[in-house]
Amino acid sequence: MDRLKKYIDLNSEELELIRQYFRECLETINDNNLYMLRKTCMYIALVYCLMLVIVNCLISSFTITWPHLLIIPLLLVYFNVNLYTLKHRGEISTGKTAAICCSFYFLLGVYLGIIDVFQSVSTQALWLPIAVIALPMIFIDRIYKYGFEELVVLSIMLILSFFNKPREIFMRDVYISVSAYFISILSARIILEMRARETLAIAEVTRLSALDKLTHVLNKGALLQRIESYFETKIPSEYCAMCVIDLDDFKLVNDNLGHNIGDVLLEQVGNLLSTNFRAYDIVGRYGGDEFIVVMPKMSDQDILKARCKALQMFISEIELPNNHRVTASIGAILNNDVLDVDSVFSMADDALYKSKIQGKNCCTVWKYRNEPVDKPVLLVMTSEEHQGIIELKEDQGERFEIILAKDDDEALRDISEYQKDLKIIFMELNMETGLGVFALKYLKTREAFANIPILAIVNSDRDYKMARELGVDDVLQRDTPNPVFKKNLEKLIGC
Repeated sequence: MDRLKKYIDLNSEELELIRQYFRECLETINDNNLYMLRKTCMYIALVYCLMLVIVNCLISSFTITWPHLLIIPLLLVYFNVNLYTLKHRGEISTGKTAAICCSFYFLLGVYLGIIDVFQSVSTQALWLPIAVIALPMIFIDRIYKYGFEELVVLSIMLILSFFNKPREIFMRDVYISVSAYFISILSARIILEMRARETLAIAEVTRLSALDKLTHVLNKGALLQRIESYFETKIPSEYCAMCVIDLDDFKLVNDNLGHNIGDVLLEQVGNLLSTNFRAYDIVGRYGGDEFIVVMPKMSDQDILKARCKALQMFISEIELPNNHRVTASIGAILNNDVLDVDSVFSMADDALYKSKIQGKNCCTVWKYRNEPVDKPVLLVMTSEEHQGIIELKEDQGERFEIILAKDDDEALRDISEYQKDLKIIFMELNMETGLGVFALKYLKTREAFANIPILAIVNSDRDYKMARELGVDDVLQRDTPNPVFKKNLEKLIGC
């Protein structure tokens, strides 16, 4: 009884392994089935032509009859089907793959059954039983589906055999069909188990090679590959979010608490990221203490910000020796129809930099506008659209794409998005309200933006002095006459 129980347990484990194989490796199964279908069609055509040549040479009385011609339209139809599957590789669903493959093998089985009946009336069936035994070797499917399809084609052959062959030959057909059927089911069971073990082992090795050994999230290579693949197949209208997460003062953890504590911290952050994001989110370590998360189907800016804040809270609860508090800065971008990964990542990195210079534990969430421009961009940051802005639009509207931003955050978002087309920045500076101060500090410390000409508009001598200290290229009072304004504009654009 113990041996029987062990066998039953082992058999259950093997069946679960096969079920796991079909759950986790459908894409591989689909690719293999379509590949083997192409090979099967090619080899059947070659062998069929070769056999016709050989039989004509060896048997002088042989003549081609209508059953011999039935396979030609089948192969022609599936020649075009195979061309379609090659053209749309990776796009064909599991259901469509199953329909394509099952229909071919079913029709091939019916054809072989007809050959066995009408071309071998005086002998027992041969070709269909051989094909039934071989099916599990060339086509991957669940065992009950093998059983059903083979039972149907064998039944069709036996019905034809019953009405067209002598009783003794019919009984031989029944015997060889039953034998082939059970051999096929047993071989299907063995072959599926072997395929499952091999494919799942390869998948596990691939998965482990894609993971960062310390944090157990995707390593940089696998992360970038997954992100590229997602953006290549993403529907343009589908929203997604990209977050770049960087631990604050991580170097101090290594210097003061030791690299082993730094490794423990990174491992805990990796665990947090794995458990706090959805199964289909792409989570990986970009390098050092920087992580990237891509969230498909994330469309709400407030929810995205709440998710980032929650993650910062969880990170701050990580306990390290000496009561060292851990914080993280995050830059996040919400986007739908931008499919250029580099552009989205660059903007997320700019958002992260803004969070870093704001202080520890800060989060910046921007939404990608993606409004195409066909002229050089002139960005104006002002709290209100006063008469000077109206005149600027009238004077320079044909020459520049004028984009208005009402505060520092909007200005930095637009500068990040349009930096390739950005020609000049007009920025209102007001020490009393703080407008423009942070944006200027950001721009002058961010190498990618440091060379963009900036003209500051001020209302007081104090603001004028601050603008000069922050390193702007030119400063004008708001009531500067239009001719002077135009002259300074031309000077800056030419610099």
